[in-house]
Amino acid sequence: MNDGDTIDRFVKDPSLLVELCRGVIDQLDASSEDVAVVEQEAQLRAIAKAVEQLEKSDVTVPESLRAEKTRIAAALAVHSDAKQALAQLADEFQDILKDLRERLGQNTTNSEAKPRTKRSTLPKTPQSILRVHIIQALKTLGGRARVSDVIEQMTKQLDGKLLPGDNIWRDATNEPAWQNNAKWERFQMTQDGALRQGSPRGIWELGEDS
Repeated sequence: MNDGDTIDRFVKDPSLLVELCRGVIDQLDASSEDVAVVEQEAQLRAIAKAVEQLEKSDVTVPESLRAEKTRIAAALAVHSDAKQALAQLADEFQDILKDLRERLGQNTTNSEAKPRTKRSTLPKTPQSILRVHIIQALKTLGGRARVSDVIEQMTKQLDGKLLPGDNIWRDATNEPAWQNNAKWERFQMTQDGALRQGSPRGIWELGEDS
């Protein structure tokens, strides 16, 4: 099924689109629950401190301790990714809702509400291209790197190649559109295995298939 067929399906029955959106939100929400997060963060700090002390004392760190540290870090990373995705969806849906109301001729003016900037329709780099550059950047950086380092490397790779809409500023995430879109693509890549899911917070890492 191509993109045109998919859109036609939703046009014929918009409730399917609503159902799809709710399903995505429910799945993300299940990964973003705050239950035990504070406790996990405390456990991770304690384990990291214990590992550091053992290493400084030239004592062998039990593999079970390292494994538990990795497990907790992965769980917290999934939680953080899901929270970020939900926040992005909330921002995008506000724009969509505002646009729908304007198309329906409904008055959306609220003197107390902060005016929202209409989303730019200028051409932007496709997600598929950003994906290629994410993989290229990570390979250049050894397969694993901090988000800031990946973005910096991508900036070099995309020098002179960015499209007019790529540098539109996103107030919600305090960054240009292409960087925000790259982070969205990174999230998708963790879902399909191109990037490792559950890497430590703030770290992007190539998956086994990349």
